[in-house]
Amino acid sequence: MLAFLASVLLSFLPPRYRAWWRHEESEEMSRAALVSGFLQVFVCGLLFIVGFIAYAPTAGISKMAWLEYAFTPQGALLGYLSFEGLVRFFVALVSGEALGTLPLYVVAWVQGRAERARAERTLGPAVADRMERGDGREYDWSIATCRPKPNWDRLMTVAYQDELYEVVKEERGAKPRPYVYFLRKMPEGKVVRGLHHYDPNEPLQEQKE
Repeated sequence: MLAFLASVLLSFLPPRYRAWWRHEESEEMSRAALVSGFLQVFVCGLLFIVGFIAYAPTAGISKMAWLEYAFTPQGALLGYLSFEGLVRFFVALVSGEALGTLPLYVVAWVQGRAERARAERTLGPAVADRMERGDGREYDWSIATCRPKPNWDRLMTVAYQDELYEVVKEERGAKPRPYVYFLRKMPEGKVVRGLHHYDPNEPLQEQKE
C-alpha cells in the first residue's frame, strides 16, 4: 500500500526524476497515474469552485463572473491544473503512460540543457567521426567519435551507405574522439528493432542544434 501511495506521488514527476523507482515501467505506475490524475481533477476542481464562491460576492453570480474568475491568477492556475489532471487521467487510461505535471517538465528541460552544456564543455569542441575499415571478420567498421552514442547497443541497427550493421562492442580511445564503436554487417534475417541512419558528421550537426 505504501509503495502504491509513493507511486501516486511519483507519477506527478517527469520520467527523469522517477527513473530510479522500481515500479517506473510497471502497470503499477500506470494505475498510479490514473489515481493521481483523478485526484488532481477532483481537488483542483473543488478548489476552483470554492475560490469562485469566495469571489462571487464581489462580481455576482453570472456567466461573466465565472469567466472573470477564470482569468484571475488563482482561477487560471486551478483551471489549468484541473484540465491537466484530466489529460493525465485519460492518457493513463488509454495508453498506460504516466505523464507528469507540465511545470516539472519545464524544470527537467532546463536541468537537461544545463547538464548538456556542462558535458559539452567537458568533452571539448565537436569534430567529425573518424571511420576505419575492419578486417571483415571481427568487425567491418570502427567509428571513433567525440560524443557518446548512448542508444548504440546490441539492439540498435546502424544504417550506413545502404548497408545494415550491428554494434558488436564499444571501447575507450584517446581525445578528441574517446568513444570507439565497432560495427559488423548484420546477418540476414535478423530482426531490426531500432534503426539509426548514421552520418559521420553527426557531432557537428548536433552541436549546431
